[in-house]
Amino acid sequence: MTQYFDAASEYACRQLITGFVEAVDGQDYDRLRDILSEDAVFARPSDPANPIQGLETIVAAFKKRPKERLAWHLLSNISVKFVSADEATGSCYILMFLADGNAPETPGKGRKADGPQLVGSYTDRFVRTPGGWRIADRRGRVFVHT
Repeated sequence: MTQYFDAASEYACRQLITGFVEAVDGQDYDRLRDILSEDAVFARPSDPANPIQGLETIVAAFKKRPKERLAWHLLSNISVKFVSADEATGSCYILMFLADGNAPETPGKGRKADGPQLVGSYTDRFVRTPGGWRIADRRGRVFVHT
């Protein structure tokens, strides 16, 4: 913890971490405009070598995903550290499951998950903007898969 730490800012950054995956999993991609900075950079865990640059480009890339491709991200080990009063870094582990939205649901079990299931992480850089804290840079990485 540094002299720049304040609980409200840490909470705001943690909410961005979880809000991002809630928006993606819920296919509410317009919500990313409240989570990412205008000049944000995003690298998918499955394609870290090809980052997407710019808020509107990121939103458009997500909107191109097939609607029947369902995803659920489980997050753990969320960490936020402050670099200054207006910048922080963060990270979390992810476990991602995918399913075909056209697949039938089994009562009491839901849809069968498609492979692969991925375990990885996100590393983030947060910036304080006039609109509040935003993710300026989010990089994903996959460690293992099924």
